[in-house]
Amino acid sequence: MARKVNQSELIKKYALALYQEAVMHNQTDKIADELHKLKQIMLDCPEFNLLVTSHQLNENQRQSIISVVSDKLELSDLMCRFLAVLNSNSRMCFLEQITSSFMELYEEQNGILSVDVVSAQILNEQTIQHLTDVLKKIFNKEIRLNLKTNPSLIGGLTVQVGSVMADASVKTKLQKLNLVMKGVVA
Repeated sequence: MARKVNQSELIKKYALALYQEAVMHNQTDKIADELHKLKQIMLDCPEFNLLVTSHQLNENQRQSIISVVSDKLELSDLMCRFLAVLNSNSRMCFLEQITSSFMELYEEQNGILSVDVVSAQILNEQTIQHLTDVLKKIFNKEIRLNLKTNPSLIGGLTVQVGSVMADASVKTKLQKLNLVMKGVVA
C-alpha cells in the first residue's frame, strides 16, 4: 500500500526538484527572479490564481493561461517546463508555497537573510538602503527585505527576522502607553 505524502513534504519535494534543476543548468538566480515575478503576479492579480487553480478549467485551458503569462514575463524554458509539470499534476495550487520553499533553499545557499518589514507607509529608497545596511552589519549577511505597508501602524515599522520581531510602530507604543495609563488610573 502506497504511503500518503503530506502537503508539506510534497511542496518541499517540488521546490527541491526545481532547485536541483536550476543548479544543474546554472540558473538559480534566474529561477529565483522568475519565481519572484510569478509571486508578484499572484499578489497583484488574484484572478490569475483562480484561473490556474480552478477545477472548472481543464488542464489544456489552464496551460494556455500559464503560457500567456509565461510569454509575457519571458520565463525561461526551465520555468515553463516546471509550470507545465505542476499543471499536469494538478499542483498549481501549491505554487506560492513552492516558491517560498525554493526561496528558503536559494537564500540559505547564497547567504541571504530574508527580513519582513511592515511600515505605516511606503518607505523611500534612502530609508530602505539605510535599513538594509544596518541589518547587514548586525547579521553579517546579504539582506533581502520583504516590504509591506499597513496604515494601521500609524507610524514606524516592524522588522521580523525568523521568529524574532522588533516592533517600533506608533500603534504598539500607544497600546503600551494605554496599558500604563490604565494601571495608573485603576
